[in-house]
Amino acid sequence: MVITQASQACDVSSILIARSKFIMKRKSQLLFLILLLIFFNFSCAIFIPGYSDYSSAKKYFEIGDYDSAVHAISRSLRIKADNQKGIRLLESAYPHAVRRHQSNIDRLKTLEDSSKWPDLVYEYEVLQNLGNEVESLKSALKIQINYHLALVVVDYRVELKEARPLAAEYHYTQGLKYRGDSSKKSQKKAAIDFKLAQKFIPNYKNAQALYEEARANATFTLLISVFKGERNISAYLRDQMMIQQSNTSKEFLRIITRDQLNIILREQGLFQAGVTANNDTEIGKLSGADHILSATILTTYRPVEKIKNEISQEREVTVRKESYVDSAGVKKTKNIKGKVKATVKHFKKSTGATLNLSYQIIDVNNGEMIFKGSLKKTENFIHEWATFKGDKRALSDHYKWLANRQEIFAPSRSDLYMKMAQAIPRQFHNKIYNHYSN
Repeated sequence: MVITQASQACDVSSILIARSKFIMKRKSQLLFLILLLIFFNFSCAIFIPGYSDYSSAKKYFEIGDYDSAVHAISRSLRIKADNQKGIRLLESAYPHAVRRHQSNIDRLKTLEDSSKWPDLVYEYEVLQNLGNEVESLKSALKIQINYHLALVVVDYRVELKEARPLAAEYHYTQGLKYRGDSSKKSQKKAAIDFKLAQKFIPNYKNAQALYEEARANATFTLLISVFKGERNISAYLRDQMMIQQSNTSKEFLRIITRDQLNIILREQGLFQAGVTANNDTEIGKLSGADHILSATILTTYRPVEKIKNEISQEREVTVRKESYVDSAGVKKTKNIKGKVKATVKHFKKSTGATLNLSYQIIDVNNGEMIFKGSLKKTENFIHEWATFKGDKRALSDHYKWLANRQEIFAPSRSDLYMKMAQAIPRQFHNKIYNHYSN
């Protein structure tokens, strides 16, 4: 009796376990199916014409960027005109955008200060561009899907014609005000205002001539002294900074190039007098430089390191096939499993280097530091490969991949340094100019 009950309990337990496994399997299958459907729907959405712009338009609308929403949905509708949701989004976003800009215009009009005119031009231009976009889209929707886009568009060309000369005059007057102060800071402001005046009205009065005069007065001349640090890297970075000036013209900064330095030394006869390009103060004064850029470069190097590990691999695989005849007399084949082994030698080779560049810009006249900063670059090399003895079938996919790789030479110290140095000039160049663009 006890044995029968125990047997029944075992049967029930087996049934419950089997049922549990079945439920878990079904849940896994269901989860996989759901994920597959999500992925399929997402993939389909990606390839729907205009979907990307429509999706962006919805995001812009949600954060209150109605201008961007209008332009994004317009791009979407030009690709897929029959997107009803897109049309409704446009019909909502455009009025929101108009109301916001009209509110700004109403507020600006109450101001007595003439500084309002550039802002008014901006508001009118935005509204005109939005209106042009909608008007163009009206025609496209009418032709493609015979849909009448019921959005009222106002033409702001008259307002712009009135506001642009007043905006130009405001900046021209500001430029004249700053022009009276001979400091480079004021001359820079004057140049910017004279330039802005022409943005609103091309060739406004004599703004171009005044801009060129003020820009010349505002321009700083920068002398780049010899950099300290590893000789080849320092010389390379200094030369690159000088070359950049000829390739990238900046508005308020002029870098003295290497050729200009040599001309200054030769014309002044300073080579014979023992004065070289290293004499920053003397050269700075003779060249008319306002500032001197100096830099120090520090490098570190991690020697090549090679590490070897031995790993045992074991896996059950089909070692052979065996034929047999089943109870119905049918000849069949079955796989005979067995364990195979291999020993892997896993190699790792690594090296690395860092380059730290610190710089400062000094005023030639008083010796005060104007700007300072730093740049850091890191370059690492890691290579892995493997060899093995034994049965390749025992290897994991990772070690199979490594076993197909060969050992390669690690880059030398100078190669690492030069790779980092080549990545610095443009970033360094932009960083220096940013100091002068503010």
